[in-house]
Amino acid sequence: MRRALGVPVALVSLVEAHRQSFVGMAGLPLGTPVLAAERRETPLTHSFCQHVVAGGRPLLVGDAREHLSLRDNLAVPDLGVVAYAGWPLTDHTGQVVGSLCAIDHEPRAWDDDQVGLLEDLAAACSAELAQRGLRREAVDRARDATELERRSRVLLSLSEGLATAATLPQVAAAVERTARDQIGCLRAGIWLCGDGDDRPAADLPRATSYTTTVLRWVDSTAFASGGLPWAQARRHADLRPDATNPLGEVLGTGLPSFLPDRAAQNARWPHLASPDQVGEARAFLPLTVHGRTVGVLALVWEDAGEVSAEHRVTLAALASYAAQATQRALAVHDRVDALVTLQSAMTSTLPRVAGHALAARYRPASSVEQVGGDWYDAVSLPAGRTALTVGDVAGHDMRAAATMGQLRSMLRALAWATPDEAPAATVERLDRAACDLQVPGLASLVFAHLDPAPDGALLTWANAGHPPPVVVTPDGAVALLADAAHEPMIGIAARSERRDRQVRLRPGATVLLYTDGLVERRREHLDAGLLRLAAAAERHAGLPVDDFVDALLAEVLDPDHRDDVALLALRVCQDEVAPRP
Repeated sequence: MRRALGVPVALVSLVEAHRQSFVGMAGLPLGTPVLAAERRETPLTHSFCQHVVAGGRPLLVGDAREHLSLRDNLAVPDLGVVAYAGWPLTDHTGQVVGSLCAIDHEPRAWDDDQVGLLEDLAAACSAELAQRGLRREAVDRARDATELERRSRVLLSLSEGLATAATLPQVAAAVERTARDQIGCLRAGIWLCGDGDDRPAADLPRATSYTTTVLRWVDSTAFASGGLPWAQARRHADLRPDATNPLGEVLGTGLPSFLPDRAAQNARWPHLASPDQVGEARAFLPLTVHGRTVGVLALVWEDAGEVSAEHRVTLAALASYAAQATQRALAVHDRVDALVTLQSAMTSTLPRVAGHALAARYRPASSVEQVGGDWYDAVSLPAGRTALTVGDVAGHDMRAAATMGQLRSMLRALAWATPDEAPAATVERLDRAACDLQVPGLASLVFAHLDPAPDGALLTWANAGHPPPVVVTPDGAVALLADAAHEPMIGIAARSERRDRQVRLRPGATVLLYTDGLVERRREHLDAGLLRLAAAAERHAGLPVDDFVDALLAEVLDPDHRDDVALLALRVCQDEVAPRP
């Protein structure tokens, strides 16, 4: 390509999150500080190709030094990139992953013949990338199929064993039989969180109602088929729920632990060593249901050895089934099902909106004992209009979640039934309806209409005591759409008049609605959280909308957040893909 186009440099560049790598290159000198001889790559600070990938379209530049978006790119001074012509490269999934590019150290105009040749060569490169991807995928699928068959046998066996298991000892016995018969274990056992009294684990009340002071072994001897008593498990039937033993450590971290032999265990916990210790390789897996670790599964093999990555997936599936069966035996299944149902009601299926990209996330509180009333919603209305909502019912209990369900359904119905009504009028109607129908509780929300416009879109919204929406402009500038006149929450003054606000959004702009759990932190003023959100939005403005909301959650959300979080983002654009499920 370098000779055909008459350029000094030609590259096949693949773009990743923090770098670009060159699977093909000619004319670019190795051994520079930026492009080390042992690495055919540069950071994205020296990449024009990232813009080809981000935009999904060719990039033709006659002189980068005069290009607004590229003139400050370090590839200009460090690598001598002046003229640039890049064509997108796609993989076997059709995803744009890189660029075939021609580079000149002098300004130049790219004629139609050169661009056509670049397009043809890029098609050939994309075909090769697709073939490589398909071959790699075929190998992975063959390996996965073998492991999947094995995993299916394990889970089928466990399902059959658990079909008649009604008590914890029966569940533990079914798990041990499956572990012994299907994955070659010598022993398997379950330790559950307990309260330290003299009651057996099978008689403990629901797992979320007591303080964990002990990990207690579930003795399944009476239900084991042909199994011998496990002397060491009986000796260590009660263990401290901390790092003084391998099971307590797993309970604390929530992460599995794998030891190649008993020597590795005894080196860390010598007080557990005993003459009747059995087996060599060991695995300890958390029993987790809906984010709460209720116990630990211990597996022991007769021989020493490392547990492979594929085998660990099977063990995780075994632990997951065992955890669910354990939870049912602790009589908490109905309560957990209720929580799952409420969370499902909060997560709407986002519509496909022509010319725009939507993304939303819901994150429950860090403690599963709290149920919140946060929600998001998006409804497609006639004439290309889209209704957007994010709301938050006061409280963290079942009542707040029930109120949320009522308000969300009412507002959704009103938005659909009165599509031509202004947002403020719809919110007033909701407030009156909630009062007349005696819906309990208070709620804050932002309700907005997004209408298509010749130069982008028009956002019209009403704010009922909610944190301000955020708008990120195409060039990355961030604005909080706050208003000095704070209007009351839903449920305070049903006859209060509300007013609309409007802002025009250019193509590429992003509007962000969220609940206060995203920005609030204990012992911190709300303004600090809003500033943190604005700064993060500015940093991540160039990401695709799905990645944008994920980056905000990762950076802004307190890991120990005590409140639910709902987040809804819409980007005004023409070429963004549909949101991930």
